[in-house]
Amino acid sequence: MYRALVFDIGNTLVRSADFLESAYLEVFGRHGIPREKLQLFRQFAGRAKHLLFAEAWGNVSGKAELVRECMKELEEILVKETASLEEVPGASVCVRALDERGWRIAMTSGFPRSVGATILARFGWTCPVVCDGDVKEHRPAPDPVFKACQLLGVTPAEAIVIGDTPQDVRSAQAAGACSIAVTTGKFRSEELAEYHPTFVIAGIWELPALLEREFSSVHR
Repeated sequence: MYRALVFDIGNTLVRSADFLESAYLEVFGRHGIPREKLQLFRQFAGRAKHLLFAEAWGNVSGKAELVRECMKELEEILVKETASLEEVPGASVCVRALDERGWRIAMTSGFPRSVGATILARFGWTCPVVCDGDVKEHRPAPDPVFKACQLLGVTPAEAIVIGDTPQDVRSAQAAGACSIAVTTGKFRSEELAEYHPTFVIAGIWELPALLEREFSSVHR
């Protein structure tokens, strides 16, 4: 019986790719990191943000401190610029409708908590959110799903995870949850299908109808 929905935030509920890429480039410029390192963005989509900086720096002396400095700057930029974020079409309507139908809802993000909390406040979402620092390992590990389920009082087998990256799908599968992939991020439907999510849909606006069609008989 499915009782809970665990939403990724970036590019599933809000359009964050350009927003995040711009912030990375600003930090790169401050530290002399080549712009070409932004090509790593797709590889690290859905994962904790410090991992991209770690890869971009390579093997340099004092790397850990450099990554911390970059993350502090990235966090400041993202919190400041959150007011410019736009939601994926239908996101708030979807979240509200599913809440009214009795689904337990949580959100997860590779953002630091200050950024995740600011995004939720920006759109008036009041559900629990699991951010980078809340778990030992981030996606593709199952930890974010486990934590979200703990907050919602359900088991992973009772949860459906919705996200836009292979990491979201892999995290859901590792936790033993159902997964639904959306194509509003950097990955096409055929790329996401290679990871065998339960369903692939165009975007969040299709989710209420899908849940009604496929899961209404098991949702209570």
